[in-house]
Amino acid sequence: MCGVRIRPWWLVGDGMGRDVTGLRGLGPGAAVARAAEQRPDGVAMTFVDYGSDGGVRSALTCRELADRSAAVAACLLRATRPGERAAILCGHDGDYVVAFLGCLRAGVIGVPLFAPEPYRPFDRLVNVIADCTPEVVLTSGRHLDAVGRLLASPALVAPPREVVAVDRLGSGGGVGLPPAPAGDAVAYLQYTSGSTRAPAGVRVRHRNVVAAVAQLGAWLPGDESSRLVSWLPFFHDMGLMFSVMLPLSRGVAVTCLAPLAFVKQPRRWLELLTAERATHTMSPNFGLDLCVDRVGPQRRAGIDLSGLRALGNGAEPVRHRTLVRFTEAFAACGFRHEAHCPGYGLAEATLVVTAHEPGRPVRVGAFDRQELCAGRVRPVGVADAGARLIVSSGRPVRQQVRIVRPGTGAATDAVGEIWVRGANVCGGYWGQPQRSAETFGGGGAGWLRTGDLGFLLDGRLYVTGRLRDLIVIDGRNHCPADIEATVEEAGPWLRRGRVVAFGSEIDDAERLVVVAEPVSRVSAADAEVIRARVRAQVSRHHDVGVHALVLLRAGGLPVTSSGKPRRRECRIRFERGEFGGG
Repeated sequence: MCGVRIRPWWLVGDGMGRDVTGLRGLGPGAAVARAAEQRPDGVAMTFVDYGSDGGVRSALTCRELADRSAAVAACLLRATRPGERAAILCGHDGDYVVAFLGCLRAGVIGVPLFAPEPYRPFDRLVNVIADCTPEVVLTSGRHLDAVGRLLASPALVAPPREVVAVDRLGSGGGVGLPPAPAGDAVAYLQYTSGSTRAPAGVRVRHRNVVAAVAQLGAWLPGDESSRLVSWLPFFHDMGLMFSVMLPLSRGVAVTCLAPLAFVKQPRRWLELLTAERATHTMSPNFGLDLCVDRVGPQRRAGIDLSGLRALGNGAEPVRHRTLVRFTEAFAACGFRHEAHCPGYGLAEATLVVTAHEPGRPVRVGAFDRQELCAGRVRPVGVADAGARLIVSSGRPVRQQVRIVRPGTGAATDAVGEIWVRGANVCGGYWGQPQRSAETFGGGGAGWLRTGDLGFLLDGRLYVTGRLRDLIVIDGRNHCPADIEATVEEAGPWLRRGRVVAFGSEIDDAERLVVVAEPVSRVSAADAEVIRARVRAQVSRHHDVGVHALVLLRAGGLPVTSSGKPRRRECRIRFERGEFGGG
């Protein structure tokens, strides 16, 4: 329908991830306009609303999407000017997509956020709106009252001038609009989740979007047999690119359900994968664990995952045990282990940096844990007592990836900081020139300094942790994610994905602290059993003592808007005494 068919990325380039074919294709706005001409009654996107238990389906045709987004664009151009900002505070439905495409079409910088809901604190929305100072808020009629309360916050010195309910604009049929922007013009601000630092708005340019769609298109060839299903949030970079940008740009069928609907009942995602005969889907690691834990053997009847060609996995550390558990749980439902596709990416690179080749066995390396702590790479046997298993994040996707020594920028074959360069790398942070120069000016040659640690082996990337998160005790480095995995495997008591390890200065020395949420309430006696088991496992595998293990109530662990634990905030709250002892 639109764009070009792109060969798989391992056949494109020069072996270093450099694109030698050039970037061609249409962005989502232009692709939707063309689709409205060529197949106006064709379904562009399908949404399933689980407000009622059975799920209510609704669809947007290509013509409806084009007309409604044109109406939003026309409204924006009356209320503001190209280059100004519009915050998107819609629910996870068609209104969100209409609002976002309207921003792209008008040349107004969209800021993908989320609707103010009772279960979400207003703090993040207020902070982001205060940072980007949008002139307009785009929302839905049912959220107008909540948006009004949000914008009344005293923290907003310069609140938006206008609030627009996009579902009340109707069609924009025949509205004359200026040419759509392209190239280096900023398309939208992608706010980072803030798992290690304060959230910042990444300036995603139109050419970054085209590049990122081309990269994802290499992973997902756009043919009529492809079917996407997604529960990923639209305000997150992975959800926006996979659930909206890619299918609309490539004309691929996509069915979406809201993240909260998935978290409440993970089987809903599996049912949609079955009903749609989905070929491609994505989920962070915790989503797979949630399916295994909450969809037991007795509830797997009727699930058919045999059509899945690729299950992308990113946004947080990918753990070998999680992949194995999911395969073991759903192999009888037709799931093939080769469908797992771990990847690595970040908002500053629009999305994808490296990805595993669909249909090929996942690469899992075993490396000496102590050597990794010292920054060296030494492969060992999987059964080695000191082995750390790391899932490969695959090869670079049409871009360059290099590993450098932190602080020097010198290339290294050992563990170092991951640097990225390509057409997908964005233009810096909104209103933060110094931070932009530090992050996007690596080596003075356009390299993005990711802040993540890892190494390349046989052309594949292995991510070991975050540079800012390293725990240094007695002169030795420890990766928090590695310790967290050990803690989770110590027994069945703790929630997967809700364990955080960090270092804290106690009695004039760096000490290891672990904060975790139990699966259910535990007695004082049980808590001591858990602490003893965790301390023994961590000491055995990492040769370091756990100074404190703090067990929180359910939901007590600070997380980002996309569900990732916030290590920095955990450390701050622990040091303030807000978590108690351990």
